[in-house]
Order: sequence, then C-alpha cells, then structure tokens
Amino acid sequence: MDDPKVRDAILPVFTGRWDGNTFAFESVAGTAFLIGRRGMAMTAAHVVDQISIGESAVAIIPTGISWVPLRILESEKHPSEDVAVIRLEKAPRPSWMTIGALNQHQSCEYHAWGYPIAVAEMGMKYNEDQLQTPDLVFTSGYVRRRISRELPISIYRGKAFYELSEVAGDGCSGGPVLRKASLPNALWEVMGVYIGAGDVGISVGYATRSDAFHDWAPRLFGRTVRDESLAL
Repeated sequence: MDDPKVRDAILPVFTGRWDGNTFAFESVAGTAFLIGRRGMAMTAAHVVDQISIGESAVAIIPTGISWVPLRILESEKHPSEDVAVIRLEKAPRPSWMTIGALNQHQSCEYHAWGYPIAVAEMGMKYNEDQLQTPDLVFTSGYVRRRISRELPISIYRGKAFYELSEVAGDGCSGGPVLRKASLPNALWEVMGVYIGAGDVGISVGYATRSDAFHDWAPRLFGRTVRDESLAL
C-alpha cells in the first residue's frame, strides 16, 4: 500500500439531498471508516439511524486536494451492538486498518479520529464551504475500564464497551478506536468503534468493543467483518 493517509480511510458522513449527481450538504451525521478493499465501511448504528440510505446520506472521500460525495447504497446494523456496516458506490482505496478480535485491558493506549460537529460549525463562520470540507480531529488516551452490561444511556445499544479517558466530540460517533501498529507497514488494529460520551463524575468517552463484533457476518459482506478487513 503506497503512502496511506488517515483521511483516505476515515470519512465524514452527511445528511443532505441528491439532485442527479449533485449533493446538497445539510449536516454532519457522524464518522465512518473503510475496511478491506471493496468499498465497505463501518460506523455506529445510531449514525445509520440518522441518515436516509440512497437518498440524503453520503460519505466524503478526499481525492488529491478535493473532496467528493459518494452515495451510501446499503446499510446493515448489528443485531445487538451499536455498530453498523455500509456499502459505498465505489471503493476509493484499500483500508490500512484491520478489525481486532481481542478484548483489550485497562490502561491500554488508543488512537482515534473523527469529524466533530462543533469544529465543522465553527469553521463555517469563516469559510462558507467548511461544512463540505470538515477537519479530521485526532484524540488519544487510555482505556479506563471494560464494561459488559448495558449503559444507562438509551441511545447506546449493546453490552460490550470500553470507557475511554478522552471525549472526541459529537460527530465522531462511528469513528475507529485503534491500537497503533508496532511493525513498519503493518495494518493498524481497530479495537472499538467510538459511540459517544457520558458523565461518571468526569466526562468520558465510550466505544463498542471489537471482540463483540469481529465475528459478525453481515449479509452485505458474506463473511465476517474481521475477514473483510483482512482480505487485502
């Protein structure tokens, strides 16, 4: 894989409206990330709930110095966890991430990227095109604890979570929570999907653990999400 970039595989998801091949942007719905090489991606299930597949939903793919909208053709939600998969109208390039199968421990360090809504809205005050070219924001931290029960926050489905030390911000839901590759040219491992924030005396983030969905086999894929991510 030649010179992979973070923004090539981690994408903002928008609501809006198509008129032929022109897309009218409305708002940031969340973040998604490519897996494999067939134009498949993952996000949070509650992000999919906010968009209209084939009509007003789009992921933005940077090509060169410009950004272009791609239609999201299909989606499928995990039966119990807050994750979903989507199929794009074309595959821009192979992903540099693989879906991990292991349950990571407390204090495990992670890296995460996403497209915070607040950052996009702030940029619109100074650049009228900012909504169409939002900033990709990086956060890093450590796992505070593993949770294997429902969260007391109704929007987050499931029973397998990491409580994270850092809050990424609204709009980052659906973004990957990653362990950095230790070897040169190795794929980074997705250990979870960021789903949002909560308050336990301090503000914390939450991610759905990959050990709860790595062996899920969506109809869209015809194989497990881990196998899809490894099929390079």
